[in-house]
Amino acid sequence: RGGDGAVEIGRLVAHLVTLRQMSLSVAGMLEKGENPALEASVVKDLGAIFEQDMPVRAHELLGMAPTVGEGSDYEQVLGYLTQTVPSFSLRGGTREILRGIIARGLGLR
Repeated sequence: RGGDGAVEIGRLVAHLVTLRQMSLSVAGMLEKGENPALEASVVKDLGAIFEQDMPVRAHELLGMAPTVGEGSDYEQVLGYLTQTVPSFSLRGGTREILRGIIARGLGLR
């Protein structure tokens, strides 16, 4: 995809760096004895969305289809991730629970 691919990879890296900084901020709050429930829920929700989007972005960038049991190692890893990525949002709480925590923390509930 040439230049478009470089732009997309740049966006993904910027998003990842931002998520990392947010995570470090949550860790800093914990270290200070603060309760970062709202902040941690936001980072978890955004991180799960990012993580679940990665196989789709990899497929779009490289144009390789995910496979299971055949194809290159990359295609098989992409196939495995495509199958397992829905479960990523269950680790640490479902999105509905996380968004409830966020809404409560923002005073919307």
